Formats: sequence, structure tokens, C-alpha cells
Amino acid sequence: MNFKLDKEVKEKMISSKITINKVNIEEIDEILKLYLERIEWFKGENIMQWRKYLEHHPKSEFEDVIINSNYFCLRKEGKTIAGFEITENNKYWEDNKDAYYIKKLVTKVGSKNIGKLIIEISKDLAKINNKKYLRLDCLSTNKKLNEIYEKYGFELVKIGKDDYYNYSLRECNIQ
Repeated sequence: MNFKLDKEVKEKMISSKITINKVNIEEIDEILKLYLERIEWFKGENIMQWRKYLEHHPKSEFEDVIINSNYFCLRKEGKTIAGFEITENNKYWEDNKDAYYIKKLVTKVGSKNIGKLIIEISKDLAKINNKKYLRLDCLSTNKKLNEIYEKYGFELVKIGKDDYYNYSLRECNIQ
């Protein structure tokens, strides 16, 4: 994956004192802590999301993603404020051609506008690497999250369900 970012995105990161790095396996517990904090925040806000996230996505799954160099983190002043996976495969999509998929996106509680920055970075990576689409899935019943993704240019393609997950498939045309 070519990792050169657009000048505008780089400048935004520099002015915010944010860096992006591929996560090393030694950092996995720090990353999982972000998920635990976010899960607790969801509970405190009575948001029905991620109740069993780490059961469905165990540490071993994160280890595989990190070993394959597909997991990234954002840091501000040396502290991890977000994590996300960029991959070329997603089991919910029939067509995995010409697309990158954002998965496992988490932001530190209290970090503002970091999700938006991750989307901008991901769009940039997709564009630089000649992908036609940036895609993601999210909980279909989380109206606010679906509205946010809609605002970021992700159109609803399909709603589906598997054993435990009611999902919305969303995509953004990059080119």
C-alpha cells in the first residue's frame, strides 16, 4: 500500500500535532484498551453498540490484522487517540475489487473530529492506491452513526443481517 498522503491532509495532521503509524504487535494491549474505554462509554450513554465487540473480534483477530500491516493508529503528542484497519477484503461485500474497507475504527473517548480525519486519510489512501471506492459497514440500527457516514459521502448500498449483526453497507466513490 502506497502511504503518501495528500498535502492538505498532511497539513491538517501537522497543525493538529497528529501522526499516523502502522501498529506493532507490542502495541496491541494499548489498542484494545481504546476499545474497552469506548465500550464503557457506549454503556454509559445507553448506546446499544459493541456490547460484545471484543467477543466477536478477539485479540487473535487483531494480532492477525497487525501482523499483516493493515492496522493503523493516530497519535497526538505520543498518546494513541484512534485505531483502524484498512483492508482490501470484507466478508459482507460480494465485490471486493477496486475498494479499500475501513474496519475496526475506534477513537479515544473525548477526542474530537478524529473519526472525520480517519475518513479523510482513508479516502486519500484509496485515491493514491487507485481504488475506486472506500467502503465500510456499521450497525444499521445506529441512526446517528449512519447519518455521520452519510454526511461524509458514504451512500447506503445494502442492509443485511448475519448471526449477530444487523449491518448497513456504505460506500464512497473515490474517483
